[in-house]
Amino acid sequence: MKVGVVQANNISGIEAVGANRRVNNQVIEALFKDGARIVVLPECSNHQYAMRSQEEAREYAEELDGPSVTHWQKLASMYGGYVAGGIIEHEGNDLYNTAVLVGPNGRIGHYRKVHLFDWETDYLRPGNVGFQTFRIEELNIKVGMLVCYDLRFPEAVRSIALAGCDILLVPTTWTSIGKSVLWDERGYCLANYLAVAHTYSNRMAIACADRAGQEQGVQYMGASMIVDSMSRVVAGPASKCEADYLLADVDILLSRDKRVGSRNDLLKDRCPQHYKLIG
Repeated sequence: MKVGVVQANNISGIEAVGANRRVNNQVIEALFKDGARIVVLPECSNHQYAMRSQEEAREYAEELDGPSVTHWQKLASMYGGYVAGGIIEHEGNDLYNTAVLVGPNGRIGHYRKVHLFDWETDYLRPGNVGFQTFRIEELNIKVGMLVCYDLRFPEAVRSIALAGCDILLVPTTWTSIGKSVLWDERGYCLANYLAVAHTYSNRMAIACADRAGQEQGVQYMGASMIVDSMSRVVAGPASKCEADYLLADVDILLSRDKRVGSRNDLLKDRCPQHYKLIG
């Protein structure tokens, strides 16, 4: 099955949201025309990532049936595909960093980022819908979603793997904040290795959609990537500094085989009775 990734380089400012959305939707449409069944966009996909106040974050926020999701649904319906992308969601007075999954028949589900990063800790609420999978009946697969910093927490990834996830979709904004190395000689950033490590330890495909460019002195890493459940990098890393896209064939059903050799199984061999804090 073909999986696509949109790597955005969005223009900052509330007045640029419409233009960013049009550009990103054009890439979604091109990927669908090239055969993608699932397309993944970045975190806060149609606007800048960094926010300087809660009021500014609220300017960019949308409801779950807001303009970004509505446009994704139209494209999904037109091409019979599925889109996962990030928005700042407002529900009442609360703001969340949310990933939304839509298909030809409308919204399938959403996930709210649990592990908040940098400015998010001041202005957003931690997610409250838990780690879960979403079944896509037409494709006979279960999809999981995490957002950016969530990927650093193996408990989150393992929770989704235990729920039967076939492919993990990660709208993300990998930043230079706290990094001693931005990219290595292969063009990989540290998060690329993290994604590969999760496929290795969970036997589960992962598609990470990042952004490129800079904001407020922070470098975004680009380097979006698709990794299959056998830890093979099937697409990427994408450009470090420019908008880009990826498209790859992924045998998603391989994610259901957790065997390691003839005697071991990554999930069955777990020993939860020993997983305890010491001291």
